[in-house]
Amino acid sequence: MWTIGLTGGIGSGKSTVSRWFSQQGIPVIDADRIVHELYEEPETIEAILADFGKEVLKDNGEIDRRALGRIVFADGQALRKLEEILHPRVRIAMAKKQEALEQAGENLCVWDVPLLFEANYLSEIDEIWVVWVPPAVQKERVLLRDNLSEEEVEMRIQAQYPLAEKCKQADVVIDNSGNWQETEVQLRKELARILKEQGL
Repeated sequence: MWTIGLTGGIGSGKSTVSRWFSQQGIPVIDADRIVHELYEEPETIEAILADFGKEVLKDNGEIDRRALGRIVFADGQALRKLEEILHPRVRIAMAKKQEALEQAGENLCVWDVPLLFEANYLSEIDEIWVVWVPPAVQKERVLLRDNLSEEEVEMRIQAQYPLAEKCKQADVVIDNSGNWQETEVQLRKELARILKEQGL
């Protein structure tokens, strides 16, 4: 199975590109969705509480992701602790989903992983696609979308591996700074290349 590793920076439009793949009938294994599922698992909740305490727990017993985010994006050590809890679990879940797709006869899939470089998923994928926008556009989109302060947005961008560095290591860079039609032209061209090269 040929595996595309799709990533970008916060606010780059990676999720929109991910949805486009789904609309083409290409299976997408979404790391963020798996993280959401993990936050509901008792084992994961216990591990997070052991490291971060009850202040990240809502009254209904769920993890308060906003409160947790405020802690980890302000403290690199806290972020690493959380990643040590989540990353191994995410990796196992994604591998299981890929195995199920292969057994179902799929021959192409996308791993949608925001922290593709940070968590070093490179050995699991065949080529890296990075969705890029200029830093100013990235910041503006996150401010509009996530109801965060400028300081919170800046901390989240700083916590990620720089988008420019991701682009240097990418096999494919999708420029998402223009209109969607321009982005889709790039996506169709690169997908056609893969289908041809891999005989899919």
